[in-house]
Amino acid sequence: MKAPPETSQLCYSLRVVTPFVRLLRKYPAIPAELLAPLEALDPDERVPISTVHELLAGAIVLTGDEDIGLKAAREIAPGDYGALEYAARSAATWGDAANATGRYMRLINDALRFSVHVEAERVIIQLDSVVPLPRGPADFQSGAFHISSQHFWESPEPLEYEVWFTHPEPPNRREYELTFPGAVFRFGAPFSGFTAPAHYLTTPVRSADPNLHALIRKHAEAMLAELPRAHSLTERVRALLAEQLAQGTPGLGQIARQVSMSERTLARHLEDEGTTYKALLEDLRRRLALRYVRRSELSFSEIAGLLGFSQTAAFHRAFRRWTGRTPLDYRRSPLDPEGPINT
Repeated sequence: MKAPPETSQLCYSLRVVTPFVRLLRKYPAIPAELLAPLEALDPDERVPISTVHELLAGAIVLTGDEDIGLKAAREIAPGDYGALEYAARSAATWGDAANATGRYMRLINDALRFSVHVEAERVIIQLDSVVPLPRGPADFQSGAFHISSQHFWESPEPLEYEVWFTHPEPPNRREYELTFPGAVFRFGAPFSGFTAPAHYLTTPVRSADPNLHALIRKHAEAMLAELPRAHSLTERVRALLAEQLAQGTPGLGQIARQVSMSERTLARHLEDEGTTYKALLEDLRRRLALRYVRRSELSFSEIAGLLGFSQTAAFHRAFRRWTGRTPLDYRRSPLDPEGPINT
């Protein structure tokens, strides 16, 4: 069997982009000729994540709409996510649907690590992107999961759930409330994702079809085998930063030597994958800070040292930028459960 090609770029399937194209068609500020080439592509075409984020940043500038990710999520139609979606909607239970989603996530997103675990009678769904996400893509990622799942959710009672975002609370939550009706929101959270009662995992899927499910999984496995193998330099750099951060912040040159590249080459490859050294360092510090601040046995000066800050005051300023709160306020807030935070 011929091995799939290799690529150094992390990609989205065009299926991720399609809801944005639908939405942007409604904005007079977006020329139709800019969208036409995307509409002409095969839905399973792969697009570099860096390219998509650049296009989205430009769209936000043209429209002035910071809520574009939430609005695009509401444009998702049944069937948009192809084999991944049909594997989930033909599963027997919601737990089985979640397992299928995690297994086949790479069909639409090379960078998303989807995990599910149960803690204290709550199911925790964690959406962890290898590439640090601006607010727009992060909002879309959570909104897309929720909207897609609602296409085949069936329950006689209103859905009880919380939605967690790592970014600070925006000035206006109206678009969040439209996208996630009835949800409890947690901003400045340790991870992006959802929590809900654990018994939801055993809820039957109304569109369950064991024969179709087996057939779709065979098809999805074949599609996975044909995908280019994305060797993520981003993950390697993030792991090196995590190992060395407590000994002082490693510079770009230090990391470049460890991956046998020049600084310029490393920076270029990270840019190809949709990120930068600075963004990875900032994202890692934020993730670890949220975990460490929850641990009351660690003083804030100790946390600052573990994160490579030379001064505690610099850590306090960074924490307020990440969460909109002081470390003390965050430690005292009842934001549980923590869940695993992948670095």
